[in-house]
Amino acid sequence: MVIEPKTQYLRAKAKLKKGYVLYVNEGVGETYRRYSYHLQRDDELIKRWDNAPHWKGMKTFPYHVHLAGHEKPRECAEVFVQDVLVELRGLLGGDE
Repeated sequence: MVIEPKTQYLRAKAKLKKGYVLYVNEGVGETYRRYSYHLQRDDELIKRWDNAPHWKGMKTFPYHVHLAGHEKPRECAEVFVQDVLVELRGLLGGDE
């Protein structure tokens, strides 16, 4: 008999072309999902999507995105890793 944990976690770092790095942190359970997808280049934030529950005034709470050059995050819909990969394909060029 195999007993699975109630919550499973994934942490990954992907070194991409053009100097970009993507950090993926995700925890998933039956009634739980916490994520952060952090894209950077040369140690500078480009974009980070997450659902940390600390921007309660947002209409999309807890979902938000941090953008380079902006102090406060912006509202956004819930994001999944496949959404990030689609955006990265456009940013990095899909067929190069």
